[in-house]
Amino acid sequence: MKSFRTTLALVCLLFVVTGCSIRSSQLSSMIELVRGAPADFSDSTWVIRYGDYRAQVQAIPFEGGTLFSNSLRDQAFFDGWTITRASGLGLKDSNWGVKDDTEGRHFTREGRLSTYPACGSWVKTSLAEVTQFAQSCQGAVLYKNNILVNQLGEIALIRQSLNGGASFVTLRKL
Repeated sequence: MKSFRTTLALVCLLFVVTGCSIRSSQLSSMIELVRGAPADFSDSTWVIRYGDYRAQVQAIPFEGGTLFSNSLRDQAFFDGWTITRASGLGLKDSNWGVKDDTEGRHFTREGRLSTYPACGSWVKTSLAEVTQFAQSCQGAVLYKNNILVNQLGEIALIRQSLNGGASFVTLRKL
C-alpha cells in the first residue's frame, strides 16, 4: 500500500510539473482512494457516568477490546468483561486500573494499589428484553458488576466498580 501511495504521489507530481490539469473530481477520487473510507462512528455513541459526572463518548474497536473516548479526555477501556483502565471522568489527571490474577482483583488509582479477593464468576440471567451478566465481588463492600445485552446480542450497558465497590462507572449505549 505504501508503494502504491508513493507511485500515486509521483503521478500527481508528474501531472503538475508537465502542465496537465487534473479535474477536482479526479483529485478527490485519488485522495479518497489513498485515505480510504472515513470511519463511521455514528452508531457508536455512549454515555459514560461516574458519580454526578456524565459525558458522551465514542466506542472505538481496539486491539483486545473497546476504547470509549471523547475530546474531554475521558477514556475507559473494556476488554469484553471488565473495564481495565479509565481516566478523566470529570476529574483532572485521574487514572484508574483494574487487573485480575490468581491473587485477586487489584485496583490502582493515582499509583495507589488496593487488592481484594477475586470476584465470582459471571452469572447469566435472561430478563424480558435483555440478558444480564452479573458478577459478585468483595471489595471495601460487597458489590456487583453488571453487563446488559440487548435482543440483538449487543452490549447496551456496562456498570463496574473501579475501586472495590465505593463508586461505579457506567457506560450506556445511546
